Order: sequence, then C-alpha cells, then structure tokens
Amino acid sequence: MKLRSILVAALLLAPTAALAAPGIVTVSTGLRAGPGSGFPLVDRVPGGARVNIHGCLRGNAWCDVSFSEDRGWVSSQYLEYLYRNHYVYLPDYVDVIDVPVVPFVLTSYWSSYYEGRPWYRRHAYWNNYWTSHQSLATRMTIDPGAARIGRSATRDAAIALEREGVRGRGAAAISGRDAVTSRRDGAITKRDAAIATRDAAITTKRDAAITKRDAAVAADRMRAGRSERIAHERTNVQTRNPRDAQARMMREQAASRAAVRAQPTPRAHEAPRVSAAPAARPATPHVAQPNVSHGAPMNARAQMPAPRAAAPAAPHGGGGAPRVNAAPHGGGGPAGGPGGGHEKR
Repeated sequence: MKLRSILVAALLLAPTAALAAPGIVTVSTGLRAGPGSGFPLVDRVPGGARVNIHGCLRGNAWCDVSFSEDRGWVSSQYLEYLYRNHYVYLPDYVDVIDVPVVPFVLTSYWSSYYEGRPWYRRHAYWNNYWTSHQSLATRMTIDPGAARIGRSATRDAAIALEREGVRGRGAAAISGRDAVTSRRDGAITKRDAAIATRDAAITTKRDAAITKRDAAVAADRMRAGRSERIAHERTNVQTRNPRDAQARMMREQAASRAAVRAQPTPRAHEAPRVSAAPAARPATPHVAQPNVSHGAPMNARAQMPAPRAAAPAAPHGGGGAPRVNAAPHGGGGPAGGPGGGHEKR
C-alpha cells in the first residue's frame, strides 16, 4: 500500500516538476505542509527570496513551491511569477499566464516530502483536517498590504525591464556599431596589408633592378678599365721598344770598346817577326861631335845649336819596324854629356 502511494505521488508530481517556473516571495511568509494557514509550518521564506512555482491549487489561492531543499505551499498573494522576462504579481496575472493547476493528496504528498517530521505520524488527523478545510483553500483572499507590495514590485520590475530594454537596445545598437566598426577596421587592416604587400613587391623589384643596373655598370667599368690598361700597356711597350733597342745598342758598343781597351799590348819579344831586321832604336838627335884632336873652343857648348826634331822614320824595304837615322858609331853621347870625347882645357 505504501509503495502504491509513492508511485501515485510520483506520477502526480512529475508533470509539476517539469512545469516549474521561477517566482519571488514579496514578503516574509511561512512554507506550509498543505494549502492552508492551519497546516504545520515547514520553513520560513524571507521576502525577496527566489522560489520555484510548480503550480497552484484550483482557484489559485495557494501554490505548490520549492525553496532551498524544502517543498510546501505558499499563499499566492505573496508570490510573483516570471512572465515575459519580468516578474508580475501572481493574483493579477493568474488568468493571463495560465498557471498550471495541481491537486493536493495529503497522503502521497507527505510521504514524498515529510517522512520523518514530528507531525508526519499524525497524517490521519491532518488528512481529516484537509477534508474539512478544502473549500476554504480554493477561495482567494488578498491582504491589501500584501497586494500593494506585490503590485509595487511588479511595477518596479516593469520599469527595470523597460530600462533594461532601453539599455539592451542601446547595448545592441552599440554592439551593432562596434560590429560595423570592427568590420571597417578589418577592411582597413586588410587594405593596409595589401598596400604593404604591394609596396614590398615594388621595393623588392626596384632594388633588384638597381642591383642589376649597378652590376652592369660595374662590369662595364671593369671592362673599360681592363681595355684602357691593355691599351696603355701596349702604348708603353711601343714607346719603350725603340728606347730599349737604342739603349741596348749603346750598351753593346760600350761593352765592345771596353773589351778592346782591356786587351794587353804585345811586347817586343812577343810581337810576331815578319823581317829579320833588328828592331829600331829610339831616335837620337844628331849633334856635331867635336874634333878629338882639336879641342873645341871654350864657348863651343854655348855655340852648339839646339837639337832638331827627329824626322819620321821611313819604312824599311825589308819590312819590320821603321828605321831612324842613328848617330855615328864612333861617337859617344851628345856633346857636353858626361861621357864621350875629351874636352881640351
């Protein structure tokens, strides 16, 4: 029997769990174990706390909510329901938002969430209590103070939503503008990259042309310099050859003259003999010899004529050295010499 009740409760609660919607508690209130203020208190829910609304009892006076790890019932006059991205006061929008209607079966509900609670063992008593108060739970009674708080919260939420919408639209506009700016920046970056690539290609091509031109100019200069050097060398050779020949001739002539001077003069006994005639003596000037028997006058030396130059020697008929007139064999040295005739005193 207990297992059957658990299965029934699971089947009843499965759709509500799937349809749970966010909600807010407007003021601090109690989380009850059933749809009524007379049921045991499960927990206290502070104002402004966020809960999950699983559905409301028929008549929308009480709603099944979960808070933290607890599950229970809260009066709808203290709840706000999320509708179209903002929270609205639930009693005012209950017909608009179509809140799910859920039943309350005390036995299965308590078996699922309250087993172990002090008042769980008295579930028979509370079951009878529910049967007697079920009609009251379906009537909606709204506290003016709670309604004022809830509606004020709804209005504030609407204003905040509108502001958020404005901000959202502004943010969307800014985002769109930023996207356009980003696309424009991307286009500019792409264009700059293309320009940089083009400039790099132009620079590379120009540098290559300049390098090629410089290489050609250097090659032309090298060829011109080589040709000029060759022509200069040829000119030097042509200019230098006559001078070299003349200098060589002069050197050869000087060498031949030096060789002629360096040859030794042949001596008398080494000269080749062509004739048997005796070698010529050195010419002696012919001087008149004084008479031996008659002495010369005292002034004979003073009256002696000056010697004459020797006549050139006439060649001998038989060849050989030229002959010179020699003095008579009978005389000695020249007059007045230390030897020879006797001077009479």
